[in-house]
Amino acid sequence: MKEKELTYEAAMERLEKQAREMENGDVAIDQLAVKLKDAQQLLQFCKDKLTKADEEVRKLLDEQG
Repeated sequence: MKEKELTYEAAMERLEKQAREMENGDVAIDQLAVKLKDAQQLLQFCKDKLTKADEEVRKLLDEQG
């Protein structure tokens, strides 16, 4: 999935799936680094989305007040 098309909800879903796989030992050791790198990218994506949404909400509240 391209990052432009990725939604916060889809990113969180992928993160949760990866976490379950790692907790259950369903990830081959050869794939662990790849999964961790993907998880880091997904976490950064989610953090950026939340920061942007927070800034937009604050801006809207400031405009009203």
